Amino acid sequence: MKTKLIFFAFLVFSMLNMKAQCNPTITSPRLGVQFPDRILFCETEDEVLSTQVFDNYQWYKQEWTWQTPNNNPWVAIPGANSQQLTISGNDQLYYFKVVVSQGDCTAESPAIMADGFVYGLPAMMTTLTPGTYEDLGAGEINVCEGASVKFDNVFPIVYGVHTWYKCFPSNIPPVAGDPCIVSGVTGDSYSATESGQYGFYACTEYCPDQCKFLGTNSFVKLNFGNWEFCENMGTGETRSKDNSLRIYPNPTAQFLYIGKEADKSYKEVSIIDMTGKLVLQKKDHQHHQAIDVSHLVPGNYIIVSKSTDGKNVYKNKFIKK
Repeated sequence: MKTKLIFFAFLVFSMLNMKAQCNPTITSPRLGVQFPDRILFCETEDEVLSTQVFDNYQWYKQEWTWQTPNNNPWVAIPGANSQQLTISGNDQLYYFKVVVSQGDCTAESPAIMADGFVYGLPAMMTTLTPGTYEDLGAGEINVCEGASVKFDNVFPIVYGVHTWYKCFPSNIPPVAGDPCIVSGVTGDSYSATESGQYGFYACTEYCPDQCKFLGTNSFVKLNFGNWEFCENMGTGETRSKDNSLRIYPNPTAQFLYIGKEADKSYKEVSIIDMTGKLVLQKKDHQHHQAIDVSHLVPGNYIIVSKSTDGKNVYKNKFIKK
């Protein structure tokens, strides 16, 4: 009898203990498709977040920031007191969690993020070999015959199939037979060896029906020829009127400097990761000031710098160790 009582007491205690356990988690159709803790939206479609069955629910949201730790407050969403919560593409760059109660137990779920990197607008980086070109400004460059110019989509993770152009297209979206289309090139980069006006049209890889055009204002005009400055071709010298900025040290673990002493200062400096997300931005930056990037995750980044007069925009890559 004593053994039965002990067993019964143990069973009751176990049942009470089980009742007190509540470990909510969040699920949704898009969650974890590319990243385990993120939802990636296509345009502004709705997404339904769900958790397990409990007695009470309260959903919260927190605005994303590049700063670590994130000191933005968690805000209770008015009326969000059910098992499910519907969010949309307008909720990008927010974290979500749910606090639940069951009997005498109260607990909160791990946070998930509604991300929007698929909306990184197309941007093109131009890579030239020192000593082989002269930048005329306004998107026009003289290039030495025999050299090449490499164009890259700044956000290759975002976009899949590309259509590259060597002149302004007559139709957007692309139409088969357009003489401006570079035949057989669908990747996120292209190396040009002849004169033309270059740009691209691309569709996002995650959302195949979501396509973007670079825009003719962002096309780059190349004029290949035997220019006077080409006499120095191969010596490493360059007479570019508006060369890319010096980025140093590169790679870097903590401090990064950008430099073109002629500019003295930059109206705006933005650092973008390879998913297209803005991770750091500085206003009115002086060329000799250090930029602390120690908090960034190791990897490749794009740094976009605007001159004080707003006429020049520089795009460079750097590596965070």
